[in-house]
Amino acid sequence: MLAVGRQFFAVCLLFLFCGTAGAAENTVNKIAAVVNGEMISLHELRMHSAAELARRGLAPDSPEGRDLQRMILETLTNDILLRQEAKRYKLTVSNTEVEEEYQKTVQRSGMSPAQFEENLKRQRTDAATFKERIANAVLRRRIANFMVIRKVFVTPEEVSAYYTSHKDEFNGERTADFSILLIPDGKNYQEIYQKIKSGALSFEDAAKQYSADPSAADGGRVSGPYDRLPQEMQKLLSGLKDGQVSPLFRTKGGVVVIRRNGIRDPKPLTFEEAKPLIEEKLRAPLLEERFKEYIGQLRSKAVIDIRI
Repeated sequence: MLAVGRQFFAVCLLFLFCGTAGAAENTVNKIAAVVNGEMISLHELRMHSAAELARRGLAPDSPEGRDLQRMILETLTNDILLRQEAKRYKLTVSNTEVEEEYQKTVQRSGMSPAQFEENLKRQRTDAATFKERIANAVLRRRIANFMVIRKVFVTPEEVSAYYTSHKDEFNGERTADFSILLIPDGKNYQEIYQKIKSGALSFEDAAKQYSADPSAADGGRVSGPYDRLPQEMQKLLSGLKDGQVSPLFRTKGGVVVIRRNGIRDPKPLTFEEAKPLIEEKLRAPLLEERFKEYIGQLRSKAVIDIRI
């Protein structure tokens, strides 16, 4: 989502939070917590807290700002415990996985990589910190799968009872099936568009060759509930016939063209179709509860020294 701007940004944060060079040095060196021998510096804590402090309009040294930083410190502490536990079970998150998730996030934002990085700067963070959060999130999911999910059960009777008493949830929705081609800036979008219109280039091949949208690998094809689409997209699709291609229009990430594939009427879900959705819904609160218990167990066995 600054390699060049990262050092400059870190320096700016030091001056923002500390005021003088001497104070900045103390902030860098001061320890916020030690978790099983692994340290969290006050500087690191403030780097992770900067975006949320700015969003809430809080000064780091205000009572509210300190309370927020204590909450974030608890999260950082949990992240260390999870990393240590993952190491014990040889669970890893590769740089490739993190980079792929980062690129998907950039694409979903509709921004160019440079725009995304600028947006991170406005939120008082940087790409490295953002990728660290991605790595921690992936690791959390991996540990949850390994240590928690296999211990959470939902019975067939519970699933069946939920389906019987909540049938309105499974009446189905109109489904929009369409294809997206996001042509990044710098490409000759007019030439690509004319080739699609003339039939010289299929929409699927154009998406695979040129699109910056996450759907590119699938030839640009996307489907989902029609009524959950933004009003602008609904209006666009309703004005097209099946197989028809929209005019070009510009977004933050480049130039976009949409092809309508079809809009299907609602179809009630059968029990077998609804079953995985129900299981996921019933398991969610149980998973959250078990994960909190698991974190609590890790904290109870850890040596944690909070120094702020």
